[in-house]
Amino acid sequence: MVRINFVGDVALFNVFEEKGIDPFKEVILPDSDYNIGNFEFIIPKNREKYFFDVSNNYKIGYKYFKQLNLDIFSAFSLANNHCMDYGVDGANDVIAVLNEKGIANFGFGSKEFNLLKFTIQGISFAVLSFVKQGRWSRSNQQPIGPDSYKVGNIISEIKGLKQSHHHVIVFPHWGTELVDVPDPKDVIIARSFVDAGATAVIGHHPHIIQGIEIYNNGLIAYSLGSFIYVPEKESGFKSNQDKNRNYSICLNVSFDKGKILAFEDHSYLYNMKQLMPMPVKKEIISDYLKTINASIGDESLYKKRIREVLLKREIIAFFERFKESPFKTIKHYFGYIKIGHLKKILLK
Repeated sequence: MVRINFVGDVALFNVFEEKGIDPFKEVILPDSDYNIGNFEFIIPKNREKYFFDVSNNYKIGYKYFKQLNLDIFSAFSLANNHCMDYGVDGANDVIAVLNEKGIANFGFGSKEFNLLKFTIQGISFAVLSFVKQGRWSRSNQQPIGPDSYKVGNIISEIKGLKQSHHHVIVFPHWGTELVDVPDPKDVIIARSFVDAGATAVIGHHPHIIQGIEIYNNGLIAYSLGSFIYVPEKESGFKSNQDKNRNYSICLNVSFDKGKILAFEDHSYLYNMKQLMPMPVKKEIISDYLKTINASIGDESLYKKRIREVLLKREIIAFFERFKESPFKTIKHYFGYIKIGHLKKILLK
């Protein structure tokens, strides 16, 4: 039997350095053989911002970064919407430190799928990750970057990997931020990944927990929430945001060669004084977990939650950016927002 911990977003805000906190030294993880997380922010040596609106809160000093006890994690995905904040060079700065510490990284590079592969006790795993397309996507002009969201290609990759590995795990950076109901389209696609042979689909990015389900003997956790994260330092934060976003999950999954033997969703609550996720008894949020599990696939509730939480946050973030650089902000929003985004927010 092999036990693996999965957590969501691990983000090194500069307040950690200001207060002399090593979050990796303080965090408590369940017993496991391997720990996997999403490394959210890029910590550059001395790089210019790749995008004008990269927040100065979203990094610590490179020297301080190298001192942290990062190696409580075995591997980090870099396939997320911040991985290009300081361009390819910035991402390579992070990769160099991870390599020095013997920590694997995946989801970023020049291949179509930059995979994580490992074997423990004779049980082999292949993990692939991706981020939905946006301004950080790879192109002919920028061939190195995060693994991207091409569903047909991902399904083909899963089928191929399943021929040579006991378990294929999909670790996607997807979903709608601050919305605790998964995008109904993601529900369909996650299930198609399981149908293709994935043992588990374990998501992150929304900064709030979304539901967990068993489908066709596969485990799907749509979002584990933020893990090491300081929400009050993010762009667009408002103090009256949904307090449930302060909960997160470390998903501890036990495997044998053929299947998942068991899983436990360990609950954590963000402590604002210590800036850390602290373990809490599952009973404290059991009713909430039941509610969000029951909401999987509910399209009307999904759209309602977008209007309730996401629109407010984006308006605040817009004015923060506009105050700093009006022209660049307008240009950014006109280039980035599509009709589909407006329909998602405005239509019932």
